[in-house]
Amino acid sequence: MEHSVGYMLGLLVGVLVGVGIIALLFKLKVMDLTFDERQERARGQAYKYGFWTLLSCLLLYGFSDMILGRWCDVITGAMLCVAAALLVFASVCIVKDAYLSLKENPRAVMTLLTVVSILNLGIGIMNWKNGRVVENGILTFAAVNGICGLMTLVILVVYVVNYLLAKREDGE
Repeated sequence: MEHSVGYMLGLLVGVLVGVGIIALLFKLKVMDLTFDERQERARGQAYKYGFWTLLSCLLLYGFSDMILGRWCDVITGAMLCVAAALLVFASVCIVKDAYLSLKENPRAVMTLLTVVSILNLGIGIMNWKNGRVVENGILTFAAVNGICGLMTLVILVVYVVNYLLAKREDGE
C-alpha cells in the first residue's frame, strides 16, 4: 500500500505531538517514575511477562503468516504483538500496585488513559467507516489506532476496577 507524502507527514507530526505531550507530562510531574523497591520488583516481573508475551506473539504472528499467508501489514502485525505485550505488562503492574509511582496522581492517569482511548478509538472508527482498515482481505496500518485505542481502554478498565477494589478494601 502506497502512502502519500501528506499521510507520512501527518504520521510524523502525530508522533512528534505524542512525544511532546509525554515530555510535558514529565515536566509537569504528572508522570514521575519514582518507584519503591517493592514496586521495582513487581515491575521487573511485569517486564518479564511482557517480554515473553511479545516473543510468543511475534512467533505466533510469524507462523500465522507462513501458514495462512499475508493477512496483515507487517507493521500492523508488529503493533498487535506490542499491544498484547504492553497490555500484559500494564495489567501485571496494576494488579501488583506498581503501575503508578509514589508521586503520581491516579485520577490524572485515568484521565490521560481516557483521552488516549477516545482519540485512538475515534480515529479507528473513522478509518473503519472509510474502508481503510481492511483492503483486499489484508488488515492495514489504518487499524493501528483502533488497536491502540482498545489496548488503552482495556488498561483503563483494569486500572479503574483495581482502583475501586482497593478503595473498597480501604473502606472496610
